[in-house]
Amino acid sequence: MNRTLTLAAAGLLVLAGCSNDSKSSTDSTNTTLKPSGPSTGGFGSSRLVFFDDCPDLLSYLRTEALERVTAWGLNGGPYYYLSGGDGVAAREGVPTASEDQAESGGKTTAPEAAGPDYSGTNTQEVGVDEGDVVETNGTHVFVVGDDGVRIIAVATAEVVALIDDIPGGSHQLLLDGTRLLVVTQSYNSGEDTIVSLYDVADPGSPSLIRRSHLEGRLVASRSIDGQARLVLTSTIATRLPFVYPDQFGLDEDRALEANKAVINESSIEEWLPRYFDEGGDGSYGAMNASLDCSTVAAPRDFAGLGISWIASVDMRAGTSPIGAAGIVSYGDIVYASPTSIYLATVPWDWNNAVPESDVAPTQPPTLIHQFALGAGGSATYVASGEVEGQLLNQFSMSEYEGDLRVATTLWDWNTGASESFVQVLRPEGTELVQIGKVGGLGVTEQIYAVRFMGTQAYVVTFRQTDPLYVIDLADPTNPRVTGELKIPGYSAYLHPVGEGLLLGVGQNADLDGRTLGTQMSLFDVSDPANPQQISVLPIGGYSEAEWDHKAFLFWPEDGTIVIPVSPLWGGCGPAVDCLAGRVTSSGGGVVVAQLQGRTLVGRGTIQHEVQNDTGCWNPLQRSMVIGSEIVTIGFDQVQFTDRATLTPRDSVRWGEPEMYGCYYYATPIEVTPVEETPVEETPVEETSVTTYAP
Repeated sequence: MNRTLTLAAAGLLVLAGCSNDSKSSTDSTNTTLKPSGPSTGGFGSSRLVFFDDCPDLLSYLRTEALERVTAWGLNGGPYYYLSGGDGVAAREGVPTASEDQAESGGKTTAPEAAGPDYSGTNTQEVGVDEGDVVETNGTHVFVVGDDGVRIIAVATAEVVALIDDIPGGSHQLLLDGTRLLVVTQSYNSGEDTIVSLYDVADPGSPSLIRRSHLEGRLVASRSIDGQARLVLTSTIATRLPFVYPDQFGLDEDRALEANKAVINESSIEEWLPRYFDEGGDGSYGAMNASLDCSTVAAPRDFAGLGISWIASVDMRAGTSPIGAAGIVSYGDIVYASPTSIYLATVPWDWNNAVPESDVAPTQPPTLIHQFALGAGGSATYVASGEVEGQLLNQFSMSEYEGDLRVATTLWDWNTGASESFVQVLRPEGTELVQIGKVGGLGVTEQIYAVRFMGTQAYVVTFRQTDPLYVIDLADPTNPRVTGELKIPGYSAYLHPVGEGLLLGVGQNADLDGRTLGTQMSLFDVSDPANPQQISVLPIGGYSEAEWDHKAFLFWPEDGTIVIPVSPLWGGCGPAVDCLAGRVTSSGGGVVVAQLQGRTLVGRGTIQHEVQNDTGCWNPLQRSMVIGSEIVTIGFDQVQFTDRATLTPRDSVRWGEPEMYGCYYYATPIEVTPVEETPVEETPVEETSVTTYAP
């Protein structure tokens, strides 16, 4: 029997509602058998098992846990979960609101802009916002740090409010109109994700609407039409009272038997993720179940003693979060389209393999689960599938006209050989069925960047040179490589910048594959059979934009491109003028370039001033365009710079750089004025173009 997973607002159950059923299962002696009643859907490793009730789910969890428990309990999940998902951790520092205001004196007024002429977070999909450390509505900038959210007026460059009651942790922001959601991964507990919803209609006087605690570690946060969708993984096995052989009166054999008894005596309450609301006075509300047992499924191949689940927060209504659907699995990578969420993971037994285990030393498939996003915060399970190989990041997946396109790299661990693929999956019943596939990409290399654009895919692989592959997906049942361009170095992030034009941000490299510093590359992909690199701009150093797309800014109205740089982490090669070398302030800086027709031109840099140069380097986090200005955001200040002249208008600072963590160099960076002169693109190096027959 095939069943769907869906849970509307009224569907949340208090955990006690399952206690009678789970108690009966606790008394059962048949806890080492696979559950006999659940139905299945899907195929291969991705096939899902659905559970009719709490005893059925509990029996499955116990059985899988008993197969893996040791004298030390159950192993934790993959190392990924220590990183807090795809969030950017804000750094520590606790200056007061009065200090913020004191650093904002001598203000000038920003030039007026007509209408909401500003950039938002650089996201993968139009209409799908992604949690970040900064948001704007065009008149105010919202910047989050460990010590709170600062609301900065653009016109006066002043902090008009400091929200300092957010819990400690790493934070992400989502803004919808006059509602600001602060998503916090708590430092106090790895399993506590806190969502705080504020009314910021009056930016100078924000007010807390609701705060809720969700059990689980944040994997990703998205927002679509006022509905925030959070994907969490709850390592619920950590709640079981396991013992250890180094405790008094225990050796390994006794500890193992005791831990098996813990599992056999466990109740469903100890496995399902929970949530509770927190009152304005700090009081805690009732502990509720985040999911009903009937909304939880599991892959046929065990994928982890945790539950990955989707929580929905209605930012406009301000109601309690809704637990929408869950899978007994750890979640690795999340991709969201305007209508679906896809969760990708690999089997648990591979992530936690040990030398003496019987797990085959081959790379496992990647399992992908699709959920349809509905009204009222619901998320309905659609289908599951699998692809061979490993995904790079969220850009490795893309939904187009109902199909999911996926780019992966497959390694042969015995020979070291590798090959990359683009595969197309289509939902048929509860299966994501592969309907098309093309391989042979980057043999002996691995994927460094992917971008799907309409019916085209662009894949960059790298080992010593950078093949850029163009893949035609117009017929999803027959994807084919139409063109290939081999150049030194690689692009780590790809961004469309106009009709037939693709911009890459990555590293230049010599013919042996040694990197030579950040560079921008402009590709003409108007002819899929003949991609060309038509302009190169050497930057130098390293840029966060190479691994975090939210650090990249492109303003199509005038072709402005902005990326942060850390200049001392790599040059540009001999006799090359590095733009990054012009960033001489330890307050951090960004490189400003411009797309002028079909040419990349370096316009200069924007730097943040420092009061006491101690060698503490705080790279800038983000850039945005508001009106006629470029706004640059660091850990301890925000600066407003004229976009045409690159002349700073004003800035607001708080605290000291050392309060937010530092990259230290052996000696303080000498700050000297550098004249900002345009840097033209360097000649394009010799390339190799492979032509594919139609």
